[in-house]
Amino acid sequence: SIKALPSPHVPRQARVDLAEWQGVTARPEDQIVIVSVGELGPWGSGRTRAEAELGIHSDGQVELSAGAVLELAWGMGLLSWADSPTPGWYDADGNLVPEEDIAQRYHDEVVAKSGVRPFAEGMGADYCDGTDEEEAEVYLDHDVSFTVPTRAIADEYVKMDEAHTSIAADAESGEWTVTRHAGSMIRVPRRATMTRTVGGQFPDGFDPTKWGIPASMVGDVDPIALWNIVTTVDAYLSAGFSPSEILQAVHPSMVASTQGTGFGGMASMRKLYLNRFLGHEIPTDILQEALPNVVAAHVMQSYIGGYGNMVQPVSACATAAVSLEEGADKIALGKADFVVTGAIDDIGVESVIGFGNMNATANSGDMLAKGIEPRFFSRANDRRRGGFIESQGGGTVLLTRGSIALELGLPVAGVVGFVHSYADGAHTSIPAPGLGALAAGMGGRESKLVRDLAALGVAPDDIAVVSKHDTSTNANDPNESELHNTLAHAIGRADGNPLFVISQKSLTGHAKGGACIFQVNGITQLFKSGVVPANAALECVDPKLARDDHMVWLREPLNLGARGTVKAALATSLGFGHVSGFVGLVHPGAFEAAVART
Repeated sequence: SIKALPSPHVPRQARVDLAEWQGVTARPEDQIVIVSVGELGPWGSGRTRAEAELGIHSDGQVELSAGAVLELAWGMGLLSWADSPTPGWYDADGNLVPEEDIAQRYHDEVVAKSGVRPFAEGMGADYCDGTDEEEAEVYLDHDVSFTVPTRAIADEYVKMDEAHTSIAADAESGEWTVTRHAGSMIRVPRRATMTRTVGGQFPDGFDPTKWGIPASMVGDVDPIALWNIVTTVDAYLSAGFSPSEILQAVHPSMVASTQGTGFGGMASMRKLYLNRFLGHEIPTDILQEALPNVVAAHVMQSYIGGYGNMVQPVSACATAAVSLEEGADKIALGKADFVVTGAIDDIGVESVIGFGNMNATANSGDMLAKGIEPRFFSRANDRRRGGFIESQGGGTVLLTRGSIALELGLPVAGVVGFVHSYADGAHTSIPAPGLGALAAGMGGRESKLVRDLAALGVAPDDIAVVSKHDTSTNANDPNESELHNTLAHAIGRADGNPLFVISQKSLTGHAKGGACIFQVNGITQLFKSGVVPANAALECVDPKLARDDHMVWLREPLNLGARGTVKAALATSLGFGHVSGFVGLVHPGAFEAAVART
């Protein structure tokens, strides 16, 4: 196992001061708590992503601790542990590497192979040279002949274009000659240059078998489903318990899953629709791997073992937030006691081209022409933003009832203070602005948002941070800022009380359905450290945002914990299809205070 060394960017965590939580009225059994988060994205796990988030500088340099370098180097296959001949870490050539040399030797390499960067060979042949395989229609100016083994196959070519096709038997070989005559249309493959050549990719060399995934599963299960299993395993192991331990205390029918995905098995869909068309050999069961719900099914059947609800939301880029809502609702309604929530998505040629055709993503050539490095193509709220940078990843959030966490001694990373999804019914555009989430403030100071947070000892002025969806599109960033600023005034936040913004996608890119996992995990890490990460890509804040008087955009990390506990934070996750996810998370001190009173 890898034990990460303390990060130089994170101060020692202060003990919870229960005097700060006198207003808590919600009992442990009334609270829904996050007991762990497992994450995988362009910077590896949530642990290494947090290090990069606090260690990145505006010049593109990233400082990582020795522990983070070791974890990434191990995941990339640069190092492996062996007990013999001498216990220790060995490089790819089998040479023992002294532990004290690992950080210096591998730091720059793991940084270069992580995060937002040009598409490389690790993304597949369709990306490696900035081109995509396409087929062009051309018309023959002369006859072309070829042979096939049987008459039946020859007839299939005739049926496709009877006016321009003839066949003839070859008595000597027994084969049939098919002739396509001049004027016939044929499709010829070509390599077409892509306009989007940068994305947030898993670190180079990451292999799911390193996390215990059997090699037999790798060829049969879609890659994104494998990585989803990895994030769930990580969530359990990071918290120090296993699925079997939960099943000993919670009936299997009360262990549920609401994990979702925006796309599902993209690699499998490509095989199903494109490779089949091209005549490539494909697995006979590839259809099942292309189904979105199968991503979650593999987790439940291969690792969790629960028999409870299986509800898999598909809500585009808001999927993880909707999954969290579904999980919390299941617990609140008594339909489940423990829920595996979350979402994950992949990158595929189809999504890269599709988003590019919509002008939703940043044109790589345009950004480079402006002198912007690929690492900073995603630049939320900046005047020179050009659209989002597509990414892959997501993860797992484990939810349970507070009383169960208390009974089993499970760690509590945060309390779900409020979670709700909304539509944007008044807008005809599919990528709607997300303003339907203004309904979270319905009733102003008497809104459900305010009342639910109050039960956990949190007033509107205690909300310190908002983790925004912040895709770096021209429309989203100011719309979302307006949303939060309007809500802040509506629920009674005092004038002049800053609301610090986290723009996480500036580091990770946009993982679509899995994006809110990074946000939720980042907030639980904020509760531990008290440090608000900055947006290193932000050079000049868009003047449109001057109207939002509560919002503050950071270019350097800020240690809010030095002033006191970061008691609560909000997150918004906005998806195509009019879906808005709104999440309010509260520091685990609210749970500890409730326990202290039992």
